Amino acid sequence: MKKNRILKIIKISLITFFSIIVITGITGYIIVHSYINKMNLVKDDNAYEVTERENISIEEVEEVEEVEEELIIDGATDIIDSPQTVIDELEEVIQGNTEDDKQEVVSSSDVYNILLIGCDSREAGGSGRSDAMIIVSINSKTKKIILTSFLRDIYLKIPFHKNNRLNAAYAYGGANLLIDTIEENFQIDIDKYISMDFYTFIDVVDSIDGVTLEVKEEYIPIINAYIKEINQHMGVAESNDLLTQTGNLVLNGKQALGYVRNRYIGTDFERTARQRMVLQTIFDKIKDSSYKKIISLSDAVLPQVTTNLSEKKIISLILSFPTFKNYEIEQWSIPMQDTYSFVTINRMSVLVIV
Repeated sequence: MKKNRILKIIKISLITFFSIIVITGITGYIIVHSYINKMNLVKDDNAYEVTERENISIEEVEEVEEVEEELIIDGATDIIDSPQTVIDELEEVIQGNTEDDKQEVVSSSDVYNILLIGCDSREAGGSGRSDAMIIVSINSKTKKIILTSFLRDIYLKIPFHKNNRLNAAYAYGGANLLIDTIEENFQIDIDKYISMDFYTFIDVVDSIDGVTLEVKEEYIPIINAYIKEINQHMGVAESNDLLTQTGNLVLNGKQALGYVRNRYIGTDFERTARQRMVLQTIFDKIKDSSYKKIISLSDAVLPQVTTNLSEKKIISLILSFPTFKNYEIEQWSIPMQDTYSFVTINRMSVLVIV
């Protein structure tokens, strides 16, 4: 009799235990599903609208706006194109590199590539050019995450359009055309993409209580010019959040945006290096954040994110996050050092990979 009572207690305990696991699992899935549904999930059909805008003007490509008109170098409108023979030779090389019988797109089952796109929209939910293009390569074999920046001024073939700068592809046909452009010119397989605009970046940084960055004296007027521009678009006082001191400072979203957008100190290689460094800083801070902080971040950011990741893959990445926390992070850029030259085409200074 006593034995039967013990077996009954054990049976009830096991049923209760597994019921708690099932309920917890279902509850967890419902919570995760509700947050995923806040994202703008788009169909993975690789389609894009082919526009008739064969050329983006230099004003568009150079992002000539109020803030940059104050910073542009005098005489920039007198730019002279490189010799036509140089341009013709470059066009032939690009054509040869992208012919159908050339190299196939390289892929590996050990590597998952996600293209992060930072759109330069000044209006929440608006369209624009790809101000930042970083491939996040998750390598399950080497246990590494590699951040690879593509410089915006790379001159290459854009499918269904004339050759132009890389960042023009996003303006022509959105994320799918940008992916096709990268894959066709660099033979890199991109699995999915995540796109966000200026305001999403601001909210990410603000949701984690800012990022600590070194601000040099020469950075301040340029960062502040960008902050003033954003303040105008947000309808707040122009002087709001302006930087007044140097050193290692905790920057809020607007200030950090000005920091990563700065392309007037150093080269674009340095700008993309700052973007990767800030991205890694954000990742490091998120992985050490509390559950409450992550929930706050999700509430603020997910509704503004556009991605073609499936819900199943998003859940898989979330479950793998504890593992990713231990991965080594490396930073690369394309083009690499000593593999490029500058050519002027249609009054645009472009990067040519040699």
